Amino acid sequence: MNKLAAYILKYKYFIVVATTLITLFFGYSLKDLKINADLLSYLPENDKTAALFYEIGKDYGGNDMVMIGIQNDNVFDHEVLSHIKQITDTLKSVNGVTYVSSLTDIIDIKGSDWGIEIGKLIDEYNIPETKEELKILQEYALSKEMYNGTIVSEDATSSIIIAKLDADKNKVDVTKDIIQKIEQLDLPEEIFFGGFPVTIYEAGKIISHDIIFLLPVAMFLIFAVLFLSFRTTRGVVLPVLVVTITIIWVMGLLSLLGFEISLITNIVPVILLAVGSAYVIHVINRINEEKEKDFKKRLLKSLAYIIVPVFLTSITTFFGFMSFVAGAYLTMIREFGIFTSIGVIFALILSVTFAPSLISIFNWTGGNSTIKSKSGKEHFLTVLLKKLNYAIFNYSKPILIGWTIVILISIIGAFRVERKVDIIDYFKENTPVKASERLLQTKFTGTQPLFIQVTGNMQSPEVLIGMKEIQNFIESTPYIKKSQSVADLIMEMNDVMGEGKLIPEDEAKIQQLWFLLEGQEIMEQLVSYDLDQGLIQANAATMEIEELKVLNDELDEFLIQNENDAYQVKVTGMPLIYEKIDSSLVNGQRNSLVFATFLVFLIVSILFKSFSKGALAIIPIVTTLIVLFGFMGLTGIPLDVATVLTGSITIGIGIDYAIHFLTHFNADFKKTKSIPAAIEENINISGKAIVINVLTVSLGFLSLLLSSLIPLQRFGVLIAVTMIISGLSTLTLLPIVLLKMKKLKNAFRLPNHKLKENNNVK
Repeated sequence: MNKLAAYILKYKYFIVVATTLITLFFGYSLKDLKINADLLSYLPENDKTAALFYEIGKDYGGNDMVMIGIQNDNVFDHEVLSHIKQITDTLKSVNGVTYVSSLTDIIDIKGSDWGIEIGKLIDEYNIPETKEELKILQEYALSKEMYNGTIVSEDATSSIIIAKLDADKNKVDVTKDIIQKIEQLDLPEEIFFGGFPVTIYEAGKIISHDIIFLLPVAMFLIFAVLFLSFRTTRGVVLPVLVVTITIIWVMGLLSLLGFEISLITNIVPVILLAVGSAYVIHVINRINEEKEKDFKKRLLKSLAYIIVPVFLTSITTFFGFMSFVAGAYLTMIREFGIFTSIGVIFALILSVTFAPSLISIFNWTGGNSTIKSKSGKEHFLTVLLKKLNYAIFNYSKPILIGWTIVILISIIGAFRVERKVDIIDYFKENTPVKASERLLQTKFTGTQPLFIQVTGNMQSPEVLIGMKEIQNFIESTPYIKKSQSVADLIMEMNDVMGEGKLIPEDEAKIQQLWFLLEGQEIMEQLVSYDLDQGLIQANAATMEIEELKVLNDELDEFLIQNENDAYQVKVTGMPLIYEKIDSSLVNGQRNSLVFATFLVFLIVSILFKSFSKGALAIIPIVTTLIVLFGFMGLTGIPLDVATVLTGSITIGIGIDYAIHFLTHFNADFKKTKSIPAAIEENINISGKAIVINVLTVSLGFLSLLLSSLIPLQRFGVLIAVTMIISGLSTLTLLPIVLLKMKKLKNAFRLPNHKLKENNNVK
């Protein structure tokens, strides 16, 4: 390490110039950085449910729907209906919209003197004007299952216009175009927008805002903590500079490789703020605490010492983040793991090369943190750590009892952790997205599409009867209000013919009715061109994961019990996709925690050449994880696509504290041959860096409370809590365990001739 440190300081100018050029290169790549908040685009390509979802989107004119709602005292008003037609016509002009359905443009099947008449519910060129005409229209529309609760609310105060989006177009761009054009109409009624494309469009806007707004806030908070802690130029400038460069490198690389910012990679910059600053803080703190008076020797000696623990912490953090790659279902979580891991390596390299090079070039001598101020008062951290030392040596038993109580309460709370996968839950209560979703779920059929693909002869009575039985079943559940298929149209036509609302038993009769439907725009949404496949469409009016699981399980059981050789059935849609995401959260959380904990234990054991040291290192981590999940259960914070990351991040970042503590303790113990003396020295020196890092990381993540996305707020709180618990357990629980160990020599081996000398050590 002495040679490496000398090499770094020798080529300090080259390092600074190279760092600057690389930063300019990656910084230029940031101009191409794009945002993608579409959760579905991060589903694995080999997932059958997702593959069928995309296939249906291509075959049936798209599976994404934008719902434009219009509210008034009564929508069956000439002016309101005229505005609905205006919205409908506007939507048809939008590039990327494949199909539009509304009160003024929806199929209507009714009888006439010549038999069946298939037309529109409302003549768009002759919209009713008189009260009597409008009253007749209202009564007729509300009497039809096809319209009541699907296109117009039962109380007639709301109506929706549904626009299907082309699967080959960028849904966010199309949605943005839709919203802008409808808003430009400046209609007097209350207009609202719903559907999954609207949700991801709004989420994308929030992500853009967070990146621009939250990063400077987090950096300012870290800047303030560093200023209060170090009170030196290098103590403030270097950490901020290193993390800024790290973020530019990582986000530039992300853009260069063609990746996009997602709901998860959105927090990569804040993560790197915490990680990158931690390494530089330990480097600066070591230089401050080094007693060598000559600046060059002091810098060389400090750098040679600190490279090892910083390297160890970065390796364990690297593998902690890489645990997401192995167990993630959503590709955006894998991407998060990859780029945070790369960021850790970048931060390590910059902390031990670029930062010391600048210190050497500018001769930033800094100062010892234990010196007194002009007023004669000691640094507040010095006072704090002295009190902590006193508590450890005099109140170890109460501290252990306190930790035991906290752990027991946390275990109870951990069993109360809930799961949330509904993307609507990401928005605050007062947002238009959430208000629109509530309206669409209460007055209409919901916004979460469920598709049941039936393969067979679509003109076969047996197949159509089977489709209707499936529809009847799902509508009997409390989660699906209504569904639609070609079977409904055939039954409606048969009813108009006076033969009852049922499927004709004669295929020839069905073919006669079918002939009348040919050319109708709606048929492209319900059956394939070759008439060998049909689609049952429905919307789930719930996104509660337990209710979705019940719906999926009951539907699976029904389909198994009612298998038919005449047709095959496949199911896809948001309820199934959300359930898969939910199960992946549970499995991914378990797998990544086990993998990360074991890997960290193994790496620390190998690096320290002792399994006992590995076990000691994970004591604060295991304690923190228990408290983390207990805190989530007791405060009602659910497991979602953001908070699922906290466990492995806790392991990755939190292990740093234990490694620095054990590295310093090992060195001091070999010198002093006294556990109490080594602990006291360790807390005074490493303890300061740990406290500073806990404060910077916690405040950095608490800046996420200013985000408009609820999961990111929860994530920020959880990471802040876990970092505080991790630092506190490292500085209290770990030293008390060391004091209590009876077989210390097996954990920290000394040369054989010195063992006898240490037998009397308490």
